[in-house]
Amino acid sequence: MDDNLKSRHNPESRIIAGLILVGVGAALLLRNSGFPLPYWLFSWPMILILVGIYSGAKHNFRNNTWLILIAIGGFFMVDRFAPEIKLAANFWPAIIIGVGILFILRPDRRRWIHIGDNEKKNDDLGLGQKTTYQAGSSSYTTDASDFLKTSSIFSGVQRNIVSKNFQGGRISCVFGGADIDLTQADIQGTKEIRLEVIFGGVKIIVPPHWTVHNETDGVFHGVEDKRKFRGDATTSDKILVLRGSVIFGGVEIKSY
Repeated sequence: MDDNLKSRHNPESRIIAGLILVGVGAALLLRNSGFPLPYWLFSWPMILILVGIYSGAKHNFRNNTWLILIAIGGFFMVDRFAPEIKLAANFWPAIIIGVGILFILRPDRRRWIHIGDNEKKNDDLGLGQKTTYQAGSSSYTTDASDFLKTSSIFSGVQRNIVSKNFQGGRISCVFGGADIDLTQADIQGTKEIRLEVIFGGVKIIVPPHWTVHNETDGVFHGVEDKRKFRGDATTSDKILVLRGSVIFGGVEIKSY
């Protein structure tokens, strides 16, 4: 596997995971022995916080998943400490306000839609051309870039990748979905797509002769491989690795 893919992972993540498990086991032993422990230590918000810490440590705190998990866990943890505030009832309004702030603060991405602008930007970035058109509520994009980078928040994105030198990419979905078609793309060796999915879903369509390795982790998630024919990792020189975190979401792998 490429060295630049390996470098994105913290080699000490197993130690951190081990420490978390040891701590959880010790807390359970103390509780079973009658030692008085705060009830919130065994609540689902604490689980989200611990998963967030592990996810951040595993990926060198470069993704946003760990922040969102800790924020959600902390939100409901405060509600347990101070129920009179009634934070739980304000969870969805807070989410909507937060998304609105993101739309206000994030740069205008429409400048990337025009082909003329793409030619200049892609020359600077070493990427291919990208054209976009609207169909219903989703954005259908034919993308010749070598590196995929897409995000959806309360929305759906459909991307058709046609690069013949695809180098991998990143998919972020928060209360949204992404449909990525790689059947017209080509790769050499091992490439990685990093997933950050929270309350969302991702569908990835790959050529039937590719080998796909699923190395995602998460909580209350599922990864379903619906391919009829799956590439053989021992002979295939085209290997796609899926890494990242999927929280309360799902990933679907298909081939035509």
